[in-house]
Amino acid sequence: MIEAVADRLEGAPRQLRRRRSDEFEARAVAEALEQGAGVSAIARRLGIHPSQLFGWRRAVLDARQVSTEPARCQIAAASTGEAVIEVVIG
Repeated sequence: MIEAVADRLEGAPRQLRRRRSDEFEARAVAEALEQGAGVSAIARRLGIHPSQLFGWRRAVLDARQVSTEPARCQIAAASTGEAVIEVVIG
């Protein structure tokens, strides 16, 4: 039986994850959200991978869709004695 252990090759450069500033991400996303903007071209110009910019943009768009307003409920009594609950969101 042969046992293989995955390890980093000797002499191979160690690549650390880059951490972009929130300001950099915000400026990149704002530019990507402009009408007619090409996300891949913007990413190439900024020196980042297009999938990274697409991910940042998706996170912003998803956050915009979440409503911060609490849901309102209305209860109306029906003539048959049953209650109807109407939930209004947004």
